[in-house]
Amino acid sequence: MEATQKSESARRRRAWLPWGLLVGAVVLATSGAWAGSRSISALVERNGQLEREAAESEAHVAELQALRESQSRRLRTLEQQHQAAQAALATTTATCTTPPDSAQVRPEPRRAAKASVRGKKVARR
Repeated sequence: MEATQKSESARRRRAWLPWGLLVGAVVLATSGAWAGSRSISALVERNGQLEREAAESEAHVAELQALRESQSRRLRTLEQQHQAAQAALATTTATCTTPPDSAQVRPEPRRAAKASVRGKKVARR
């Protein structure tokens, strides 16, 4: 009898063993699928976030390019104004520094008169 009891208990254990392994494999597969789906959903969410950031970045780049073009146009305008002002200044100084032909050789009459007066004062003493 003991032998039959031992063999029956061994048979019961062996009967539950495949079912226990099957349940364990199902639990393991289910938990793996759950973890994988969470990982995939996190990746999809991150991908959406990166796409939004890329769109914002492209918009910002477009703004910066427009600003750069505006600044470039403004700089060209300022350079043209500066060159025009320098040209006007050069022509103004050129016309102001050239004396008329009549005033080039003649000395001032007062200086000549003062020189002659000084000479007379020295002679009187």
